[in-house]
Amino acid sequence: MQLSIDVDDRGGGGPVVVAVAGELDFATTPALLDAAVPLAEAGRELVLDLDGLVFCDSSALSALVRLHKAATGSGGSLLLARPRSAVLAALRMATLDRLFAISDGPPPGGARR
Repeated sequence: MQLSIDVDDRGGGGPVVVAVAGELDFATTPALLDAAVPLAEAGRELVLDLDGLVFCDSSALSALVRLHKAATGSGGSLLLARPRSAVLAALRMATLDRLFAISDGPPPGGARR
């Protein structure tokens, strides 16, 4: 399954929502980082809408940690919205649920797809 990344920046100081769908693994993680690191480094609120993410491996978890560090290091924030049960289980297994802000509701402003 391919990875799909959809960036929704409505401006006005609101959050930037990045909808991630498909499989996030060693081969696809660089695409997410290319799209999201500049947004995280901008110091804004970054929301990853993970409703369409069906799989993530350890490289994906590492990329999420990198995004978190980039966002918080720039004065912004990172929220993981709507992770599916398999993704949430991976986050919990790695105890990353203690690091990330996680919401089971839609991203601010409603669903983006």
